[in-house]
Amino acid sequence: MKKVSARRPQREPSARSLREMPEVDFSKVRTQRNKFAKRVLGEGLLVQVGRGRPRKVLEAGGTVPRSVRFSPRIWEKLEQHAEAKGLTLHAALREAILDWLRRAA
Repeated sequence: MKKVSARRPQREPSARSLREMPEVDFSKVRTQRNKFAKRVLGEGLLVQVGRGRPRKVLEAGGTVPRSVRFSPRIWEKLEQHAEAKGLTLHAALREAILDWLRRAA
C-alpha cells in the first residue's frame, strides 16, 4: 500500500509557463449580466428572514458569510428570542440587523 504524501503548498506558475500561455483577446470575450441587478435596482435588496431557500423570483444573488462573537449567555438569549418568534437563530439575527439598518436610515 502506498503511503499518502504530505501535500505541498501550491506554487506560482513558472516564468516559462507564463510565456507559453496565449494572451486573452478581450474583444472576443463575452461577459454575463447579473440576472438580479435590474430587480435589485428597482425594488432594493431583499434578504430572506424565514426558513428555507427563497423562491426563484425572490432570489437576490449571493451572500457573504461573516462571523459574530457573543458570550454564551447572549447566544442563549438570542436562541430563546428566536424560538419564541418561530425563527431560526440566524434568521432572527438577519431580521434584527435589517431592522437596525432601516431605523438608522
